Amino acid sequence: MPFVKAGDLNVHYIEQGEGEPVLLVHGNWVTSSTWLPVLERLPAGLRGIAPDVRGRGKTEGPHSGYTIPELAADLRNFAYALGLDRFHLVGHSLGSAIAMQLALESPGRVLSLIVLSPAWVDGMPEAYNIPAAQQAITDNKDMYAGALKMMMPTLPEGEFWRRLVDEGHGQRIEATLANLPALLQWKPGDTLREIGVPTLVISGELDALTGGDNARRAAQALGAEQIVMPGVGHSPNVEAPDRFVELLLGHINAHRSNNPESAR
Repeated sequence: MPFVKAGDLNVHYIEQGEGEPVLLVHGNWVTSSTWLPVLERLPAGLRGIAPDVRGRGKTEGPHSGYTIPELAADLRNFAYALGLDRFHLVGHSLGSAIAMQLALESPGRVLSLIVLSPAWVDGMPEAYNIPAAQQAITDNKDMYAGALKMMMPTLPEGEFWRRLVDEGHGQRIEATLANLPALLQWKPGDTLREIGVPTLVISGELDALTGGDNARRAAQALGAEQIVMPGVGHSPNVEAPDRFVELLLGHINAHRSNNPESAR
């Protein structure tokens, strides 16, 4: 169970493979375990690395620092701690905001970017700012499981599903409540075009949270291609990992670095 000291955090992460690094950033109310199906499918030559974001999973640290720029700084510190100079970057939902912010601030470190189920680039709609609902699913694990199922509607409810429920429900309440103002305040909009690295936006056809017009807006702001995956919801990385990895590899292989330093 690897940990690394990065800034004020002791970051827990999972990884698989050797070679060019691919950083995988999970979303809200889940952990790095949502990337297990992806890690298991990566081919030789790629090193997949998925940390637990501050306040989630087994990562340890202060009960503060939950703005999107602060979470992006956490990810940058994590990459430094592992000695990663350049890397491919993949972010899901909240993790997509973290990834986009890091790429905006440090584009020279990012070989390619995949934005999966993109966060709202013009700020989260006020209609989702309901702290009482977040507190309720913190207090009631069954309610949380129901909410998670809406985000992963096609994932079978087997052992892996139960693992995601158990781990995700352990999210710190401080992280949960701070996530609302963090996403309300994060409004990079068209400045995302300044990232300037090869970017792909992927969303699920059945994603009622951040799909549809929101995903199209993210792609427009980024100047990126958008792909809609049929028959899946907000979490294609666990709902349809074979197809998602196919898209991921197609994007990465088109933009892999010839610089051996990037594989450190």
